[in-house]
Amino acid sequence: MSHIILKGWHRYREKGEYSWKSSLTIAFIASILLWWLPIFGQMIAGYVSGRAAGNKYRGLFNTLIVSASVGLVSFIFSYIAVIPHSVKYYLSSVILYHISIVSPYGAWLASSVGQMFTSFTYFLSYFPPNWAVLIAFGFVGGSMSELLVRDSGVKTVLSPKHSVPAGTKPLKPKEVDYEPEEGKHPLIKKLLKEKEKVQDSSDDYI
Repeated sequence: MSHIILKGWHRYREKGEYSWKSSLTIAFIASILLWWLPIFGQMIAGYVSGRAAGNKYRGLFNTLIVSASVGLVSFIFSYIAVIPHSVKYYLSSVILYHISIVSPYGAWLASSVGQMFTSFTYFLSYFPPNWAVLIAFGFVGGSMSELLVRDSGVKTVLSPKHSVPAGTKPLKPKEVDYEPEEGKHPLIKKLLKEKEKVQDSSDDYI
């Protein structure tokens, strides 16, 4: 009796947990919240976003969308819909002042993020150390998800321990595609019955 390998026993359930929407959300929010941690913050945000995407290309694409979106908004507010200086002054002198009373870190974070969204040159100055790292680690995180799914996507069933008779070659595993369903699959029932028949015939022969 040959061993039978069911491909995809765990892979389908694993892939169902991935989401490109969650990946985009993580990439954007984590990049903002970890802005205080240069380079390493974007590494963490990109890697987690790529892992949530479940695929190296989706991880790369999602982090690229986030970086390009921030750059596009920064370009628009810098050269097309320029924010008046009076508004900038009010935001920096009044809003940030009240935030700094509660949290100096919050005021610094709001100032840095606000400057990035309103100054395209500021965005470009931070692209190599931050946004490029986010994109690279989005690809790495997605690649790790693919490897984990691939490693856990093969399960072996019905592989009894038996000795190979002299003069014969061991049987090679046979691979079949299988998508798990609720309850016991008819294929499993059939294989279990065949296993019982083989065991009964071997007992009768002895």
